[in-house]
Amino acid sequence: MKKYTIVLILACGYFLSSHAQQSCKDCIYDLYKVLGTCQSKCIDIGNNTYSVKSLYQDKSDSIIFAAITKAHVFSYGNPLDSVVELDLGDKALYFMVTTEPPRSFRYSDINCVYDSKGCNLLYKEDYMKFPAVINDPDGFTYVRERPSTKSKVKTKIRRNQIFLYTPIWRSDWCRAYSDDGSLFIGYIYRKRILPFDKCSVDIKKKMITLMFD
Repeated sequence: MKKYTIVLILACGYFLSSHAQQSCKDCIYDLYKVLGTCQSKCIDIGNNTYSVKSLYQDKSDSIIFAAITKAHVFSYGNPLDSVVELDLGDKALYFMVTTEPPRSFRYSDINCVYDSKGCNLLYKEDYMKFPAVINDPDGFTYVRERPSTKSKVKTKIRRNQIFLYTPIWRSDWCRAYSDDGSLFIGYIYRKRILPFDKCSVDIKKKMITLMFD
């Protein structure tokens, strides 16, 4: 039964991915249209309250709307959510947007917002984390104490070993965690990461099992 559930989740993910590209952007458009007429300094998104200033990141409407048009939308293995990466030039915002029906296709579908370092805008100890395996012909990749090739090696990640990571905006490095996300293990070179959407079907199944079991 578990096998069929995983296959169904993967199938639903493929079916929803193309539609989610535009519909997730629509949610972000709606947010900024609402902010443009908002009389308050704060707005409720998901279960959190954000300041309007933090969401605008000191950018004009024209810059934000242009960024939404070019925004990158991707899946990270959770069939109920997608991520919208908004490039604002010198900084970024990441929006977790639900793709689970029934949907409103409005800003109320946004669950959470993260900054350029992948930190929750409200809770700095909370990082967004995505599953991955390594992309290295040597069969392993070093995890370092700091984001530098000169930094001390803390551990290795081997081929097909699932781990979680947090992208850092415009950095060659990402934060790396244990497979359940409970332990921060160091930094891994971005080009050595193979994210969920580029993995084989078999690896994707293992990631989904890990995330939902």
